[in-house]
Amino acid sequence: MAALARWCVRHRLLAVLLWLLALGGATTAAAVAGSAYSNDYEVPGTESGRATQLLDRGFHGLGGDSDTVVWHTAGPGGSVRAADVERTMTGALGKIADLPAVASVTSPYDSQGASQVSRDGRTAYATVTFREQADDIDRADAQRVVDTAKAAESDGLEVELGGTAIGLTESKSAQVAEIVGIAVAAVVLFLAFGSLAASALPIATALVSVGTACAGIVLLGQVMTVADFAPMLGTLIGLGVGIDYALFIVTRHRKGLKRGLPVAEAAERAVATTGRAVVFAGATVCIALLGMLILRLSFLNGVAIAPR
Repeated sequence: MAALARWCVRHRLLAVLLWLLALGGATTAAAVAGSAYSNDYEVPGTESGRATQLLDRGFHGLGGDSDTVVWHTAGPGGSVRAADVERTMTGALGKIADLPAVASVTSPYDSQGASQVSRDGRTAYATVTFREQADDIDRADAQRVVDTAKAAESDGLEVELGGTAIGLTESKSAQVAEIVGIAVAAVVLFLAFGSLAASALPIATALVSVGTACAGIVLLGQVMTVADFAPMLGTLIGLGVGIDYALFIVTRHRKGLKRGLPVAEAAERAVATTGRAVVFAGATVCIALLGMLILRLSFLNGVAIAPR
């Protein structure tokens, strides 16, 4: 560790360049390869899995994912049973039922769906049953259901959809939690250190590491099953652990500087002492995550390896 610290201090520009090259190379490779995350969370042998298989055998095509179309009439005196509303939504539901990926639609305007209307008569819902489970449904098929239902909207009629398959059509929101966490960490570190450089260093190293790791997760998805929530998990673990461990080393380095040690010697001692503890702690986290491989759940294999 001491030798590594001496080399990095003597060749600090090269060390930073290597970090940036690793980040840029991994990001470029991930952009070219594209993501191939999996949302298949099936667990063989469970009661829910057997129930789905029985339902599919006994009622073929009705064992798929069930989602909901909800509509609400706005304005005074509005009712979902009004002739124009019923005509509009019946037509929309009929078009949805004709889509190739849809097995059936239970409408509140049918006898079996009479209870699907609210007491005030202003809100109703229909159940859309797909032919496949959500993890086997193409995003384009789910989008067609959304587009068909939303086409029925008007000034006095609001239409919304929900369900697992419908969730496939929602664009991924910005990582607000991570951004807020980084901002809070930056403020806390600045107040603790009283120095912009000292507070920015742990965050910068964590961001570069997490960025490289996220690109690596994308590439990992090309060769093995990686769940679609693995990047989020890896980002949260990486930011927390990266900032925390870098903080240990920076703090030890600053203590060395306060004792009058030269910059190079303070960095060497910080890495040789605290750095060893960081490596040991990081290895412990990696071993703990690899414990998920023992569960023999395919969708957890990528999750166990990705955050490392």
